[in-house]
Amino acid sequence: MEQELIKDVISTLVSVDELITSHNRYNIPRYQRLYVWEDEQVDTLLNDLYEACKANKELFYLGGVLIVKHEKLKNTFDLVDGQQRFTTLWLIALELKGVLEGFTVVNEGLRLGFSIREDATIYFEKAIKGEAMDIDEETDNESLIKIDKARRRIYNFLRKLEPKPNEKASLSAFIRNKVRLIISEVPEDTDLNKLFEVINNRGEQLQHHEILKSLLLSHIRNKQERARYGKIWNACADMENYIEKSMQIEAGKNLSAAYYPLGQVFDLKQLLEIMTTERSTVSRTLSLNSILDKKFDAEEEEEEEYIDENPNPEDDELQNVRSILTFAQLLLHTLRIYLFKNDLTDIQRINEKELLSIFKEHFQTKTEKEVKAFISILWEIRVCFDLYIIKWVKQNEADEVHLVKPLEKYNQKYGKTYYLRRRDIQENDGFSLLQSMLYHSQQITTHYWLTPLLYKAYDTRNKEELYTYLRKLDNALFCTQKENTLPERTWNAMRIEIEEEKDNYSCTQLDSDQGVSMPHYWFYKTEFVLWYFLKDRKDPRITADQQLWRNFRMMAKNSVEHISPQNPNYMEDIVSQKQLNGFGNLALVSRSINSEYSNKPFREKRERFLYHNKAKLDSLKLALVYHNGEWKDSLAAEHKEEIVRYFEKYFREN
Repeated sequence: MEQELIKDVISTLVSVDELITSHNRYNIPRYQRLYVWEDEQVDTLLNDLYEACKANKELFYLGGVLIVKHEKLKNTFDLVDGQQRFTTLWLIALELKGVLEGFTVVNEGLRLGFSIREDATIYFEKAIKGEAMDIDEETDNESLIKIDKARRRIYNFLRKLEPKPNEKASLSAFIRNKVRLIISEVPEDTDLNKLFEVINNRGEQLQHHEILKSLLLSHIRNKQERARYGKIWNACADMENYIEKSMQIEAGKNLSAAYYPLGQVFDLKQLLEIMTTERSTVSRTLSLNSILDKKFDAEEEEEEEYIDENPNPEDDELQNVRSILTFAQLLLHTLRIYLFKNDLTDIQRINEKELLSIFKEHFQTKTEKEVKAFISILWEIRVCFDLYIIKWVKQNEADEVHLVKPLEKYNQKYGKTYYLRRRDIQENDGFSLLQSMLYHSQQITTHYWLTPLLYKAYDTRNKEELYTYLRKLDNALFCTQKENTLPERTWNAMRIEIEEEKDNYSCTQLDSDQGVSMPHYWFYKTEFVLWYFLKDRKDPRITADQQLWRNFRMMAKNSVEHISPQNPNYMEDIVSQKQLNGFGNLALVSRSINSEYSNKPFREKRERFLYHNKAKLDSLKLALVYHNGEWKDSLAAEHKEEIVRYFEKYFREN
């Protein structure tokens, strides 16, 4: 059904100011649903607009609107989709007035009208004149009641701003100049019944990276090239698959010839040549189906047959994977690398909700060459991301672990046909474990450490070198006393040799008695350092569990536990106040474990830990602690000092 809807539409990023200065009217046709927004949705839009205004954001993306030319009226468009937010925006402009007054009226008539709902039209006309209209909740239609409720909600919100000087005027100016909508004009001969079915099934708005894609690709003049670069972008955007599989689907061809295992490189120029075909077409306008399918750029009139690279895949090739990043986050890491390589200024922070405004400020491209250069770097970074950065890999129904699965190239028949596959690895891997440590210990929406690591991988396609680099990078970023921000530190890590930071490495945090306020990073890092030194060591404390140590993996934990409890139920195996909140008497566990162990005595905690950790170790730090049959001040102090010695040795070696 959706294939039948492939028609060209014109999609434009439009400001409220451009809507005001136009002579266009918008009509809610008889086939549109009633106004249904509740208080919560109105409040959310108002608060988002107000917070963006206070922060002086360069751009606020309101969403997408689908329109079609009215059958009879000049300069009038029917709102096919998006009437809820458009109506709410009209009501906000009505209450704010001032520079937004031109949004509510055009040529002495309403800018927003209704085909068959005369009561709504009367309500809007009275509202423009400042006249009241009595609404009877028992007899008036539901849509009019909700419109009136929304208007009152907006009025009450704006009243709170009145005591603050210039607040309303600032908000009005922000909405007029900074708010943008994507307006997509549907061809007049579109089958609207089928269109509504597709819209209702989709039920989502376009994402910011889809809009960014459209804006960037518009700079590439040649249709064939625009189509091919659009495919590259689409493949990079598919974060729930490996890049070679996504790219093969986009190209419809076997891409093995473009991969060189020795250098672990996909030749982009060769990929573009492989994709060259007269059947790949794209215009400056967008296909309606592309918009509805969330492919906000180039359409293809006819797809080539998908070619399976490996007709007999192994079980490990069929494992489900998911990314540790969203595509918007990867775009921002890529933008930082692009800016660094071109001696430009870094972005202030990684915030995917501000993707469009960040690109508008920092990637002010006007040329086709710049767009191609950025997409080329995006491709290389995405390849590096899949080659060297952990993914969540589902091994069975219960287990999902962090892995880096290597990409390999195989002969299929007589050395003439090749295919690519991701091979599973059974042994535990320090590079993956260290990344997992950083993943769990850092803010999940930013992961600044990835920018310098991906930049290094961009030039160094060698896993062992990257593992060595990441050990040093981690120390330089998180184990020094420098006060500059994490974005600044990661930017500097690309500019200078991180070895220069070696003299500044420190683990003095472990000497502080912070108790439950101890940063989680130091617990995760302790697990890695213990694994790094002890997994293969003949130590009587771990010999019986050697394989468990080697197979140790990081897990999400969020609660600091006192090994000897703060409020013990029994006066046995307890430590003094001197050791109570020290690192030796602390461990990072899940909230459920902390709740379960609570104020139980050391011996009972030990029994529970040993019972539940027979097949898989939850914590290496606790494995050392519970090797002891008792717990007291001297053991807690000795445990902390041992960990400090391992840290100091780790710093010397890395």
